[in-house]
Amino acid sequence: TDPELAWVAPEPRGIASTITAQDPRLFTIVEEAGAVNWEVHAPAEGERICSSYTEGGFTMYEMAFKEMGYRLPFNDFEAEVFGRLKVAPSQLHPNALAFIRAYQILCRYLEVEATVSLFFYIFKIQRQKVGDQQGWVSLKHQSSKIFKMFVESARGFKERYYVVKPVTEFALNSLYMDRPVLLEDGSPQLDEEGEQVTEWSLRFPLSWSSQHFLLRTDEYLTAGEDLSPAEMAGFEKMKVYVDGFKPCKVITSLGDVALDKH
Repeated sequence: TDPELAWVAPEPRGIASTITAQDPRLFTIVEEAGAVNWEVHAPAEGERICSSYTEGGFTMYEMAFKEMGYRLPFNDFEAEVFGRLKVAPSQLHPNALAFIRAYQILCRYLEVEATVSLFFYIFKIQRQKVGDQQGWVSLKHQSSKIFKMFVESARGFKERYYVVKPVTEFALNSLYMDRPVLLEDGSPQLDEEGEQVTEWSLRFPLSWSSQHFLLRTDEYLTAGEDLSPAEMAGFEKMKVYVDGFKPCKVITSLGDVALDKH
């Protein structure tokens, strides 16, 4: 095992992917139809979900694309969430990835701007610590419960992952952004003409990163007083909409009431 991953819990470091190129169940649609900017590869022997990969490659759980509808490149909101948390996408538990998708879909339906600040007002962070080591990072509601957990479909996700690699300049560039360079005191570094100096850097880590754990979980969150009036109005709109849901029976095509496993 890579000694640089000693901080990672045994489970992510130990579980090999069961995906092979010949797998009849393999789902490889990772971008919109017609585009060929990304390739999918099965991890090599000894490589894990938390391993580092070359040429802009990173691991993703198959279910993120198959069950949740993620498509590459990540949009600005998704990339900003990963960047704010300082985690690779696969470092987030699939339930957290599902919350990210559900939040965007609900915001779009209600015509509420999907901001990262509002997202981290709704959700808080939960870590899976094993001794001194860290596992997946999860999300849970802070107070008002708006979204349901993606529990059923998330089972069995740990062995179904692959490596996604950019194969065009467009795809590779989507992983980077111009970031302002700051001095040690936090002030902007300026060039000879007084313009802000920027650097081309990754929008979020491509492999599992311990940087996330340098901050307390509450330091990533948004306080109510830091929300804009529009964000608070959006939050209230989401609450009212979800509170309006009423229990209903699901009827099968045969006209019978559908029952759960209990």
